[in-house]
Amino acid sequence: MTRVPSGTLTQRVVWALTGTVALFVTALALLAYLTFDQMEDDLVNDILNTEMDRLVQHARASDEFMPRQGARELGGSMRAWMSVDGQRPAGIPDEVLGLESGLHLIEPGAYTWHVMVADTGRGKVYLLYDATDNEERVHDFGLIVLGVGAICVIGAYALSRRVAAVAVGPLLDLTDRLATWAPGSPDLAVTRDDEAGRLIEAFNRVQNQVDRSIAREREFAGNLSHEVRTPLAAIRSDSELMLLTQALTPDQRQRLTRVVDNVDDVIVCLESARAMARDQLLPPAPVDVAACMEDAWRGYEAQAGQAELRWDNQIAPGHVLTLDRYALLTVLRNLVRNAVEHAAPATLTTRFTAQGVLELSDDGKGIAVDDLPFLFRRYYSGRMRDSNAGDRDETARGLGLAIAKRVCDMQGWSLTVESSREAGSRGTRFSLRFDAGVADASGAASGGVAPAAQGRI
Repeated sequence: MTRVPSGTLTQRVVWALTGTVALFVTALALLAYLTFDQMEDDLVNDILNTEMDRLVQHARASDEFMPRQGARELGGSMRAWMSVDGQRPAGIPDEVLGLESGLHLIEPGAYTWHVMVADTGRGKVYLLYDATDNEERVHDFGLIVLGVGAICVIGAYALSRRVAAVAVGPLLDLTDRLATWAPGSPDLAVTRDDEAGRLIEAFNRVQNQVDRSIAREREFAGNLSHEVRTPLAAIRSDSELMLLTQALTPDQRQRLTRVVDNVDDVIVCLESARAMARDQLLPPAPVDVAACMEDAWRGYEAQAGQAELRWDNQIAPGHVLTLDRYALLTVLRNLVRNAVEHAAPATLTTRFTAQGVLELSDDGKGIAVDDLPFLFRRYYSGRMRDSNAGDRDETARGLGLAIAKRVCDMQGWSLTVESSREAGSRGTRFSLRFDAGVADASGAASGGVAPAAQGRI
């Protein structure tokens, strides 16, 4: 996955321009410094060559031109010695005496010497040029170039900030305007005839498409709830009337009771779907957690029996919380269905901890570690790969846990999962933590529960 650069767009533009200028200035300053240093060396070497030619000509013409016991001062920073028959001239440095014919650069201590050695036929001539002052000039030139470069970089930074403000300013204005956008908001006004203006036009088109999609989704949810409620109410009332008949066999009574329960489950699904479609929360009311858990189990009791999933309910009756019953029932139903389809054969244990956490744990096959981070994604069916539900409808896969997670996010609850496939600790545990506003019937808030985020999806 590509890593997104840190910092704002303005900062990245500023540092990109400043870095480019700094790199160019550094290269130019280094080139200027090296060129100046080379020019100084070439100038000194030219002086040495010229002077050495003159010395050699005069030394060959006259033995008296070069002194035998000392140095000949040539003015400025140059001195010359002549060695005849290998004798050491007086005052010649040791570093110079051992040099062969040709040009040499030596740096004894803090000094810089350019030395040229030539053979006149009568002896060796040593010509020394003290280039220490030249090196100091090169050093001073380097400091000047460094200072000018620093000033250029500082100026480039200031100019880059100005350029970034002009280039990125329209995008920042657009970002500020989009930060307050919400579905149904009026179109953004197009006040610019440039890239930013065309971006606003494109966003307005996308916004209109989103608004139409949301409107169709809400209309569908509303129509579905309205149209289905009437036949469901008729089915429920007829079933309840039939249950009052005394001449029913136990099997018939059980089936009619199951019809009533399934009708209630459908109504719960409709209410949950409409609430999620509209991102609206129903008013909280006192809810018996144990009874709600029993209702969630009852809807899948037949399937659980076929899949050999047993239920151990350890939630004490009468534990009442103030919350949205439809939301809680939707979450519990999807968790129970998940256990029926993927954990069985196993035992599903439900408990309400002292910390205010509702836990649903099973001792089934467990979930692969690689699948855990993606378990609440829509249509993610990694767990299905090793389940026995291979003949189920593919479109139904990966929705139950995603719906449960979204309901929890809408309510401000926290839904987490832990699982293991190791022997002795194999199984899966879902933990449902309620927000700090959930209270029991006496009005005391659920203890030990960290407040969850109140964001909406």
